[in-house]
Formats: sequence, structure tokens, C-alpha cells
Amino acid sequence: MNIIFPECGKEAKLVKGRFILSYLQELGIEINASCGGEGKCGQCLIEVECAPGALRDKTETENKFIQDDSHRLACQARISKTDKHIYVRVPRRTYYVLEFGEYKEIPLEPLVRRTDERVSIDGGEYTGALYGIALDIGTTTLAMYLIDLETGAVLSTSSRENPQTKYGNNVISRIEFARREKDTLKIEIRNVVSEMIRGLTEHQNVYDIVVVGNPVMRDLFFGYSVESLGKSPYEPESTKSVSKTAKELRLMANPRAWVYGLPLIGGFVGADALAVVLATEMYKHDEIGMAIDVGTNTEIVLGNKDRMIATSCAAGPAFEGASITCGIGGVHGAIKEVKIENGAVAYKTIGEGVAEQPVGVCGSGLIDTLAELLDNGLIDGRGKFRGAEKEFRIAKDISLSERDIDQLNLAKTAVSVGIRVLIERYGIAIGDIDRLYLAGGFVNFTNTENAIRIGLLPDIARDKIKKVGNAAIEGARQALISRTKRADAEAAAMRIEHVKLEEEDGFMEKFVGELYFQNYL
Repeated sequence: MNIIFPECGKEAKLVKGRFILSYLQELGIEINASCGGEGKCGQCLIEVECAPGALRDKTETENKFIQDDSHRLACQARISKTDKHIYVRVPRRTYYVLEFGEYKEIPLEPLVRRTDERVSIDGGEYTGALYGIALDIGTTTLAMYLIDLETGAVLSTSSRENPQTKYGNNVISRIEFARREKDTLKIEIRNVVSEMIRGLTEHQNVYDIVVVGNPVMRDLFFGYSVESLGKSPYEPESTKSVSKTAKELRLMANPRAWVYGLPLIGGFVGADALAVVLATEMYKHDEIGMAIDVGTNTEIVLGNKDRMIATSCAAGPAFEGASITCGIGGVHGAIKEVKIENGAVAYKTIGEGVAEQPVGVCGSGLIDTLAELLDNGLIDGRGKFRGAEKEFRIAKDISLSERDIDQLNLAKTAVSVGIRVLIERYGIAIGDIDRLYLAGGFVNFTNTENAIRIGLLPDIARDKIKKVGNAAIEGARQALISRTKRADAEAAAMRIEHVKLEEEDGFMEKFVGELYFQNYL
């Protein structure tokens, strides 16, 4: 008898004792398993149709995350009997991906050009168009630009969930999985990138590709080992830029196309952070800027043309919904805004009208909820409820508990201590920052005032704060169409000082000093 996934057209032989998540991973069926199958995130929700006793009883973990009898967690549902087929449906969740950064006009000087009917790479023939791809490989999502290299125009965009989320939604889980299955993650990401390219254009017209991402995502894509990032001193094998051909990577592009990965800065500060520096032009300015891209691996860069320093903060996936009982990523139907007015809760969801009942609460909604609970005196500065109730109901079947608040507090603290360490290392005060760039989808949709109130972002003059959207893909675009910008990126990477938070004197004291919600203690 088989386990059957009707909507995917895939099935496999039932094996007693095997978890359903392992089938999903083996068959390449996309599902979010943020914690890597450890039963901590509650994201790998499935619907199962089977005979009584075909699966082992629900675990305590499942009872914590699931309120009905029609769903199971794929990482907890274990095969008990193999005498009848088991049918599994994976709920489809559409992520809202921020595709655009702040567009900046720059002179067009691509590496690949057309001369008559020839292309300037290995004497290849002109196939009717000369296109390039800018690609941002995020831990959770992918974003892609199709660009005309003869005009510099962005012709179209594409985005989707990173297929590697079924192996965990953070870089550490990917590193651990890569140790066991060396090629799986590489093949998965390249196949999806090829699908995205094929959906945008005829692949033979793509002659140049620029890739950015954190060190784990970049190196998994190019096929390099990420094992060194999983053990002390937590550094990539090389921080240098990468150049390969589409043929070498087996990508759906012109076989002669160059695939260029921007340099890394060090540790977990990667090519995506460098691309943000490139897009904001911090490396050119006299004024001191700080760029923050909040995520599972938050990256912060501080400085100007004279000096730049950078660090990464292991914030964890709490603000992306993982480890939060009713948390979820930025999918349609997720609660994105929360307001408490006269004791009543008002909320908005992503893609309002798509779902009658919210499917969970995403990061921006979690920040709003925390700020509202604090401002209305429902919790104290340590995140503890003042009354008898120990959770706050946002909507039907969606609430926030003290345990959830503790997880968010730790994530917030990881970011705020990173900001504090960089400011102290640079020898300035918060007020000396001339411009605060907020990059990435998370902070783009977050209420800045609420993020400042809970201590996630520094409290600086509001006119200094600038949201720059997906600055990583904008930096990739600039490096794609400009030789000068690509050279600027190489030079900037060499002079950005990488700061390791855990090696800073008094790091734990600083961490403790940033714990809890300081404005409300």
C-alpha cells in the first residue's frame, strides 16, 4: 500500500514507523518545516485521510499546535499500519514576497554586450535578445528580476517560497541537513531558479546572472560546502566572489552565461548585506548610515565612506512566525496589523478577502500586538500578563501566550544588542546616525513606531528613517548592469570590518541589559 499525495501526483510505498515529513522531503513536495522537523514550530500542517489506526495517535506537540481532528503535523505523524492507502493533502500557502527595492538610475555598462550579431562571451551568437537575471536567494523566499542588458530595463519579476524550507527555515537547520544530504539542497534551489527563469523568458536569451544571499544560501547554490559555518569559528570557506557558467551549474540559461555571486563579508554576513550597502551607497557617503535587514539571521551594517562595520544577529525565526503558537510567515490570510481600541481588537490580514478566517499572525502583526499589549497595560515590561489570563486572543483560535512573548523578547533582544554593539564599537551615539535604512520585506511592512516602542529598532529621529524595500535585489540589479558597481562591491567587501558579537567583551552583560521591553520597565 502507498502514501498518496493526490494534488501533487506523487506517491510512495508505506513503511511502518516512518514520518510523513520524510516522504514530503524525499518526493520534493514543498512544505514549511521551519524547525527542521523537531516539532517546535507547528508549521508543517497537513490534512490526512486514512483508516483508523493507520497513524499513531497525536503527540503532545500536535495537541499544542492543532485545535481540530482533521489536521496533523507532518513531522509528528508516524505510519502505524501499511494495509491501506493513506491520502495526504498539503495546504497551499502563497507567500507575499517583497520584489522591489528603491530603484536608482545608474549608467548602463553591462559585462555582456552585443556587437553586430555576436555576444561578448565566447563569441556566442545573438539569439534575438540579451537578458540578465538578478536573483536574491533568501532563507524563506526567492526574488528575481529579468533585465534587458541593452536598455537596463526591468522587464518582469518573479518570486516564490524557497523550496528548502521543507528542511528547516533557518541557516543552521540547512547546514545540518547539508551534512547528511550533500547535494539535495543544491539541486532543489537550482531547479527552482531554472523554473523561475523559464517562466520569465526563453532561457537561451539569458547571458548574465548575479546572485546574492546570506553565506549559507549563496554557497549552497554554487555547490560549496557550508560545514565550516556550522562550527567554530563559524566562517565560510571563502568570502571571495564566485563566477561560474550556467552550464557548470546546470541552470536553465544560455550555457555560456556567466553566473556571478557577490562576495561575502564574513561569518553570517553575506552577499545580500553587501548588496544593500551597494544599493544605499553607504560606502560613498560622508554621513553615517546604518542598514538593518531583520530576519532569522538579521544583518546590520554601520558606517560611511571612511569606515564600515557589520554584524549578524541570531534572532531566530520568531518574527517569521516559527516557534510562536499561532505564528505564520507572510502568507495570504495572515494577520499583519493589530490595534486594541476600547478593549476590542481590530486587525487586518494580508490579501484581505482571501481568507474568511485568519490563518495565523505574521511578524508585523506580532510586533503590533506586543506594542498594543504594552501600551494598554495588559502586560508589563517583562512581558508578563497583569491579570489572571495568561494569553491574549487576537481572533478566533489565534492568540498570543506568555511563552510566545518570551520568544519574541529573545528575538528582539538579539537585534537590539547587535545594534548597541556596533554603535559602541564605532564610537558614536545613536543620535550620531544620519540615516537608518530599513531593508527587506519584514521591516518594510512593519509599523516603525511599534518596532521602536518594543525596542527592536533604535529610537532615532523619525525623519532619519528610510525604508528601502528589497535593497538586496536592487544591489544585485546594479551589479548586473554596471561594471563599476560590481567593482564597487568587490572593493567595499574588502574594507567592511566583520564584528562577531559573541567575541565582544561583556556581550552577555549587554544582552541582559537589552532584555525585556525597556521602555515599559
